[in-house]
Amino acid sequence: MPEVISINNNYRMKLKIISKINNYKTPILKLLVVLVFLFQIFFSTNSVAQGIQIKAEFDTSAILIGDQIHLNIFIDQPQAIKITFPNLSDSLVSKVEILSASKTDTGFVGNGRLKLIKRYLITSFDSGVYQVPAMKFEFQSGTFHDSILTNPLVLAVNTIPIKDSKKIFDIKKLIAVPYTFNEFLPYILIGLGCILITLLVIYIVLRIKQKKPIFFFQKPPEPAHVRAFRQLEKLKNEKLWQQNLVKQYFTRLTEIVRTYIENRYNIMALESTSDEIINDLKGAEMITDEILVELKKMLVVSDLVKFAKGDPLPDENENSWKIAFDFVQKTYIRTEDEVGVSQAVPSS
Repeated sequence: MPEVISINNNYRMKLKIISKINNYKTPILKLLVVLVFLFQIFFSTNSVAQGIQIKAEFDTSAILIGDQIHLNIFIDQPQAIKITFPNLSDSLVSKVEILSASKTDTGFVGNGRLKLIKRYLITSFDSGVYQVPAMKFEFQSGTFHDSILTNPLVLAVNTIPIKDSKKIFDIKKLIAVPYTFNEFLPYILIGLGCILITLLVIYIVLRIKQKKPIFFFQKPPEPAHVRAFRQLEKLKNEKLWQQNLVKQYFTRLTEIVRTYIENRYNIMALESTSDEIINDLKGAEMITDEILVELKKMLVVSDLVKFAKGDPLPDENENSWKIAFDFVQKTYIRTEDEVGVSQAVPSS
């Protein structure tokens, strides 16, 4: 239990005692008045102070240098009394530092009493025995003001014991710790990054030397009929047979048709004879007997020019080109929009 060390004298009470004493003339009466007032002061202040219990204690009374412990303040008081904690800033006493202070924990214990708990985290970096004097707590009960002191404390701060200060030991060798995958992972990623960058540089240099675009996107394959129409139009505009280049004209013409058949029907037309092409196309999609008759007529004229040195008439040259164009026109794969348009056009 804490001990009440001192009670502050009230200045007004002193004046009241002096005025009362001066009202009495005889020494005996003056002495009696003094005794009565002292008795009242003692019991009134002592009764208030005895209602307050303050205890201060450390977690432990002995620590090593640098250790951290708590200074605990426990207060048990009437609810009507207001207590003010002392201002402890950065040190408790010289060389005993205060690191932090907790908030005051307040709890009701019943019978109109409160229990207050506050903790200070302290440490010391100098060995020695430190006397912590009693701490002064101001309190107020109504218009009555006074103070109460805690119990003094002692804290021993010890150094780390050295077995033999004269013997000097060598520095311990480093302990080998096995490497983990996580330690190698950054280096692996850096190595892979360097390899990728090197390959990218080589690729860019080669593309520049080849005068090719560095980044390219593969276009979708051009439809067979689009390519055939373009090549037929180009052949017509070159006017080869008009320049007596009849063989070159029919060679180009049959090559365009054979390439179209190969891409459209997956037939090896470039390596097949004219009769083999006609036989392979029988029963194929969108192939009629009329189309086969016209196609065979064009292929026969072409074979005569290329292999028998035939000399077709100008009408046969133009008609062969028209047969090739009509063959592509009648057999190429229509899109949904083209099918809808063809069905909407009335037949003549």
